[in-house]
Amino acid sequence: MHFTSWDRSDKERPTLLVGRGPEELASFTASGAEVDSQHWRTEVDEQLGASATSDDGRTYRLAGNLKKDKTLQASLEGRTFSLVNESGSNWVIFDVNDHKVAQFSGANNGVREAILEFANDEDDSDPDSALELSRQEVAALSWFSRVVLENRLSQRSVAIIGTLVLLSAVAVLAVLI
Repeated sequence: MHFTSWDRSDKERPTLLVGRGPEELASFTASGAEVDSQHWRTEVDEQLGASATSDDGRTYRLAGNLKKDKTLQASLEGRTFSLVNESGSNWVIFDVNDHKVAQFSGANNGVREAILEFANDEDDSDPDSALELSRQEVAALSWFSRVVLENRLSQRSVAIIGTLVLLSAVAVLAVLI
């Protein structure tokens, strides 16, 4: 499998790398990206999904509730993909023919690196499942995977903080009584 990863040394402008680098595929900010010398406008809505639109009008969308849905639908200029939460923080991306395209995970610092591993055509036992992705499509799927992981992490963080606050209150009451 080949993969993309993120260099977050500049927190305001994380860079999408081919493999672990040094080749850069894109750099992102809170509201945009530079992908192959083209500017993208990016938007994220945790209830509706995410979208990226290039200056030449190409649109990449991820539809679904980023915090709750087990399956999200990606549309990359007419090509459809499903991001399926298989278990816990493990995700698989399938094409319209249910062939595995890529996978990513939030486990083991997965949110920090947000590595997206692509299925390797040479290792695939089904030659009909080979799928060519453009650099822009790879960048979009990589960004979508990062957005999904970040939104899922914030949901877990709120739950953990809430639990800790509740347990602290119980501990204080136990000491006072």
